[in-house]
Amino acid sequence: MVRIAPVSIAGFVVAVGCLGCQLAGSAGISGVALTPPTTWKRVEPPAGSVPGLPLAAWSGPEGSSLVIYRTLPMPGGSAAALVEALANRLENLPGLTIRDKRTEALAGATAAWVEVTAPGTGDLLAPSGVGTPIAPRGKTLVPTRQVTIGFVRDDATVFLRWHAPESVHDRIVADFRATLDSLRLTAD
Repeated sequence: MVRIAPVSIAGFVVAVGCLGCQLAGSAGISGVALTPPTTWKRVEPPAGSVPGLPLAAWSGPEGSSLVIYRTLPMPGGSAAALVEALANRLENLPGLTIRDKRTEALAGATAAWVEVTAPGTGDLLAPSGVGTPIAPRGKTLVPTRQVTIGFVRDDATVFLRWHAPESVHDRIVADFRATLDSLRLTAD
C-alpha cells in the first residue's frame, strides 16, 4: 500500500517517501493509498518523466511503468476541465493518437482519464521537442500506451500515469484495473 500525504505549496520543497507493495522503504504517509500487484517493483521516478513532483514509481511487467505525481492546485477546476487540458496538451505531439478522454468515478471521486498511443520506449513517451519523436540513446521507439488519471483536489492535482508498450497493453490492463480498484483518496 502506498500512502502519500496531502501537500501544501511549502511541501513541494520536501521529498515525499511512500510505501510500496513491498515493505522496504515504508513511510506510511497519508493522502493517496494504493497497492500495485506484486509483479510491480518500486523504483526511483525517472528524472523528467512527469510534469510535476514525482511521489512514487513502479516498474511493471513487459516494460510497463507507473508514476504518481502532483502538480499545483487547479482552483475552481473540475475533472472535466482537466480532461480537456490534458488532451489539448498532448494532441499535437507527433504520431500521437488520443484513444479515450473521459471522466470516471474512482476512489469516491471524479477523475480525469486521458489515454493515448504515441512513439515511446514502452515505459515513457519519446521526447519530441523538434517535432519528431527521438529515441533515447540505446533504445528503440515502439508504439506506447499512456494512461493519465488525474484528481483535482484543494491542495494539489494528483496524477497516476501508466505507460506500456502497445503490444502488451491488453495483457497487463488487468494490473492497471487492480491498482485502480485498490486506490483510496484520504483527507489526512
